[in-house]
Amino acid sequence: MSPRLSRAEQNDRNRALLLAAARRVFLARGYYAATLEQIADEAGFSKGVVYSRFASKADMFLALLEERIAERAAQNADLAGRLAGTGDFTAIIDVAQHADRAAPGWRLLVTEFRVHAARDPELNRRYAALHARTVDRLAAILAAISVGGADALAFPARQLAELILALEVGIALEQLANPDALGGPGLPVFSRLGDWLTAPLVPVPEER
Repeated sequence: MSPRLSRAEQNDRNRALLLAAARRVFLARGYYAATLEQIADEAGFSKGVVYSRFASKADMFLALLEERIAERAAQNADLAGRLAGTGDFTAIIDVAQHADRAAPGWRLLVTEFRVHAARDPELNRRYAALHARTVDRLAAILAAISVGGADALAFPARQLAELILALEVGIALEQLANPDALGGPGLPVFSRLGDWLTAPLVPVPEER
């Protein structure tokens, strides 16, 4: 006989089940078309159970996004620990590509939500706070991997992180129209561009 769960443990379990169901429904239907009723049905709960834990569909999606950011941050932190000071930035792009392949449709889903949130100042503020966390963590990782630290990067670490994330979104959209764009799923062009963007600054010889 399984041990009886405490109320807190049951709440945590139900929340995890709801978020797993929400992820499946969002990926299958998109953010706009998904409903809380569909998510409740997928999880095997009543709609009341959903509302007891999340105030809205946006709250549920932001909770999912926060989980995803934490997962990626842990992966990148491990990578930074192994590659500190090596200058091997290609590995970061490889990890991002692997994450995209492991969760097909996730980047498109986040892009859909970003467009939706952009029309709602409060929702956009909440999304921006989570996104800033992603940017800051990526910037710290770039600085850690750089042979000469943040000062040796071709651009300020935070701007470089913002640029890399923007390129990832643009590439994902471009490949929706043409899967072979930028060399296809392997993204060899992006990998080479990443090397250039993160290459250490080379001092310009003084004129004599």
